[in-house]
Amino acid sequence: MKRGSMAIRGDLVLAVVLPVVCVAALLLTHPGAGRTGAEQDRAPRLAPLVAASVVCPSGLGSGDRTFTTTMSAASGSVSAGLAAETTPVEVRPQRVSRVRGGGGPIVVSGAEALAPGLVAGRSTSKPLAATDCRPASSEQWFTGLGSGATHNSVIELVNPNAGRAVADVVLWSQAGPLVIPELLGLTVRGRASTQLDLGAIAPRRGELTARVFVGRGRLAVHVADSVDELGTGLEATDWLAPQSAPQRRNVLLGLTRGEGERLLVLGNPGDSETRATIRIITPRAVFAPSDLEPVIVPPGSTKPIRLNDLLAEASDQGAIGLVVESSEPLTANLRQLVGDDLSEVAATASVSAATAAVVPAGKARLLLADADGVGAATITAYDAEGEELTSSTLDLIPDVGANVGLPSGTALVSLSPERASVRAALLIVDRTNGVAVVPFRDLEFDGLIPDARPGLF
Repeated sequence: MKRGSMAIRGDLVLAVVLPVVCVAALLLTHPGAGRTGAEQDRAPRLAPLVAASVVCPSGLGSGDRTFTTTMSAASGSVSAGLAAETTPVEVRPQRVSRVRGGGGPIVVSGAEALAPGLVAGRSTSKPLAATDCRPASSEQWFTGLGSGATHNSVIELVNPNAGRAVADVVLWSQAGPLVIPELLGLTVRGRASTQLDLGAIAPRRGELTARVFVGRGRLAVHVADSVDELGTGLEATDWLAPQSAPQRRNVLLGLTRGEGERLLVLGNPGDSETRATIRIITPRAVFAPSDLEPVIVPPGSTKPIRLNDLLAEASDQGAIGLVVESSEPLTANLRQLVGDDLSEVAATASVSAATAAVVPAGKARLLLADADGVGAATITAYDAEGEELTSSTLDLIPDVGANVGLPSGTALVSLSPERASVRAALLIVDRTNGVAVVPFRDLEFDGLIPDARPGLF
């Protein structure tokens, strides 16, 4: 009896110890095990950026200039260039500093206190063209590209980081999706760039929508869009801005005055047909033209809509943009060819915090629309030395736009919305050299720090 009792007692001890050991091992390898709710799922936390970069595309024409500044409170030196060809640039808050460099892409990088709120812009004077220099991203969409003799686009991929990046460029034509093997598995080595001439790679007539997806690393992507009217001598080029994703509400700000061609291009990468309505934005109201019917965009296709007379008349009467609402997510772009000048108007993103843009030479106006509620926006203009030229506060009201003139000599404009998000774009007009449109975006002031603990991966 004693021997049997001891055996039973030993089994009981073993039965108790083994579960305890298993639980301890589980907690060591999976610290979240046994926790629930907020204890188990911890969201990434915000922290000030300690390193940031924005990428400017290659230049387009004569009078090429790149400027940078910081919207933080710090002063110091940022680096500009690509690969080994980098130079220091001294910056201070709101002062616009000239970046020296060649005609290729330029990466502007700031560290520590100069990382948050980094701003840069590139422009040409003949023809007038301007673009915001943006951070690298894993996905970007472009609408209204071409790959033909009279309308062609060149996609530029820039890798600002040390490791190589791999990307796919997927196209949708007016007839449907395109499979172009030469645009898949594209490798861009670290701190280098490459250009993709769509006319040489995939020649065809008509309009295109492109999705650039980066499966490894990150890339900054830019598009130079060109129109060449054969036999007339007209050649015009402009940068085509991206949007981060298709959306059901696309707002395009930057209508230009004068007779010419206006082509609204919608991209539907989805599997369902979608119905889109087009409305016009003015400083007083948003309305649907009585003679403009809703547009049907087939699935997996690109749809051009010619709006020459409608937008020429609307812009002469003070209209500043378009709203495209659809039952399924779309991408959108408006190509304006007025006189000898080409200007591209991409869908703008909502901004909800302080942002800014470099202003090229010319008569500049700030366009606002599509506030998501009642709020206010403070607009401040600075000269090249960072001195404040003017500051004003506007009421933000849904379904009402705004057209704000900026004083002569403005080199930088800041926008600070409160209690509501809003969409905004710069419209720069030079009577001799044309028109440029630069959409605003949220600046990067903070980074996300993931909750990394042993056993979570």
